[in-house]
Amino acid sequence: MRIDKYWLLSAITLVVSVLIGVGTYLISYQFFKDELLRNSVKNAENYIEVTAVSVGSKKKSRQLIEILERAPYIEKVYMTAPKERSKFLIEKELLFPDGKEKVFVLLNKNLIVERSSESAQKVSLIIFVVTLILTGFILIAVRNFYLKPLWKIRREIGKISKGELSKLPEGRTDDEFNRIRSSINQMIDTIRRKTEREDVISQFIYLLTIGKGFNGEFVSLMRKVLNITDCDGVIIGVKEPKSKNIQIRLIPKNENEEPLILNKAIEKLQGIEPYLLELQREVETTKVSILSTLEKNLGIKYIFGIPLTVMSETVGFIIFFKKETEPVKEEVKHFIRNIARSIAISVEIKNLINSLEEKLKREKELTEKIVKSLVRGIEIRDSYTKGHSERVAFFSKRIAEAMGLKENEVKAIYIAGLLHDIGKIGIPDSILLKPGKLSDDEYEIIKFHPLLSYELLKHIDILKDSLPGIKYHHERWDGSGYPEGLKGQEIPLQARILAVADSFDAMTSDRIYRAGIPKTQAIAELRKLAGKHYDPEVVENALYILLNEEPPPPEDFISSEFLNVVEERRLDYYLRDSLTGVFNRNALELAYKIARERFKEPMAFTVDIKELRNINVKEGWEKGDQILKKMVELLQTKLKDAIIVRYSGDNFLIFFPQREAVETAVREIEKELGIKLTFHQIENFKDIEALKVELTTLEFES
Repeated sequence: MRIDKYWLLSAITLVVSVLIGVGTYLISYQFFKDELLRNSVKNAENYIEVTAVSVGSKKKSRQLIEILERAPYIEKVYMTAPKERSKFLIEKELLFPDGKEKVFVLLNKNLIVERSSESAQKVSLIIFVVTLILTGFILIAVRNFYLKPLWKIRREIGKISKGELSKLPEGRTDDEFNRIRSSINQMIDTIRRKTEREDVISQFIYLLTIGKGFNGEFVSLMRKVLNITDCDGVIIGVKEPKSKNIQIRLIPKNENEEPLILNKAIEKLQGIEPYLLELQREVETTKVSILSTLEKNLGIKYIFGIPLTVMSETVGFIIFFKKETEPVKEEVKHFIRNIARSIAISVEIKNLINSLEEKLKREKELTEKIVKSLVRGIEIRDSYTKGHSERVAFFSKRIAEAMGLKENEVKAIYIAGLLHDIGKIGIPDSILLKPGKLSDDEYEIIKFHPLLSYELLKHIDILKDSLPGIKYHHERWDGSGYPEGLKGQEIPLQARILAVADSFDAMTSDRIYRAGIPKTQAIAELRKLAGKHYDPEVVENALYILLNEEPPPPEDFISSEFLNVVEERRLDYYLRDSLTGVFNRNALELAYKIARERFKEPMAFTVDIKELRNINVKEGWEKGDQILKKMVELLQTKLKDAIIVRYSGDNFLIFFPQREAVETAVREIEKELGIKLTFHQIENFKDIEALKVELTTLEFES
């Protein structure tokens, strides 16, 4: 029998019960024995008095003695006090009609003690047995009415883990055990949904990043997404590189229906597709009037569409549709957005991989310059990594040398340092370039980059010695890292060295939303986390190097002047509105942060142009663009310190500390440009999320 807490508790309870019973037995035995002895003495005294009454005279004292001595528990009767005294000697003064008489009666000690002991033993034994029986009944009741149902639940959970059951069977009774089963089943459903969605996201990123594109695996995976989202189909349009055509794929949910592939000129698109490409934001609608003939023939009643954007450039669209008007839930929308981000980067990833494959076919071996060129590819996408990879490679190399590693190991670590972040090329721009803290979901996606780096480079033989550091440089000494949660010596030494160098450079490098910390502060942080996040031995060998040595400036494979232009253009694409030059909706969080720093108590206002669509229709888009640009120029002139964000179409958000000044400027601009502006103050926004909600509400109301 398996020993668990119940049997251990039962054994302890029985032992305690036996001890209590034994104690009760001993106490009750002594108590009843003493009580019976007292009763025997008292009964003897009563017997003497009764016998004296029956005799009736002092003259008959001899007859009294004879009668008394015939009693079995009376050993001897004296008329005068004997020399020896004991508690079994009763002295009784009897009163007769003819005078008083003293009698001394010696009781039979052995007989009285023996009978008292026997009676006390029986009573005590009964109490002892009753105590044990009651304890046993209680333990059996607890086992049958409480523990057995819990053991059954535990066995069924074991079957779930083995795959023999999918859920716990629920009964019809509303007792505590059925409620436990119901709660566990709800938890299982939640975990399965979350796991299923995370698995789909990871499969998408893997499938698209390794360059397989929109093949049969993609179709099967997309149908799995349709089942999860409860949509009837999806339309995916991707612009062809160096072409004005767009390839459209229609994937129905029904496996019996074949996917449809169309090639169309972008200018000939109809329905919701051109609207999505032009608007460049999410569209959710049940208006069938705006659909194309093909879309109407599909029986579409509801659409949730998202433009596919890479580096602020729209490369296509994805439209999930239903044949009923019921909208998808918010959690499903969030899931669809992640799918869209993964698809959006597939074209760029595929082109990059194709380019690398062509180069590797022409080259017989990979040189350090090619490695650094790959690093530059990441640096062009993410300003943070500019010089980061080479600094990490330098520090890693020096730490490895300080720890006495062999020359080939030092070289492998250096290469790993250069390429450890190459997988970030597979991370969506919205995450990689986000000017602020990542959300939990975004962080989960960024955690894929070590695996992506590994997948991109694992087939290059010359890099095989550097792969452990590339793949595991985000593992942590205490097992809290990723991708596999390795701990201690399980983590390759190469990765442990890279982790220290990478963290140090990350802490001391400037980001768009924060400045780097001093070296001494970063050193203190490494020492604090040694033994928790980092290998203590690696930290000890790294401290002097990190504090006192400076990496050489990065080699200019691409001129710094050109990189600065690219960097400025890239940030403009991501953070600036191309028409007006003010912040766009991607920079909303950054603009909010700047406003909080610039103004002690910033106020938020929205301004949009009435009837701009009619102006565009009647006088042309160029006229509408001129009005937008001129309005922004006037706002910047009249409100010199204002922070302005174009968050959609003709909708602008202004951060400024004075309502009167903003309202005055708006009214003056109306007169100067001859247009009508809608002015609104956003009240009581406590944080950026509340502000986003207000902006969304205003946007749909307008």
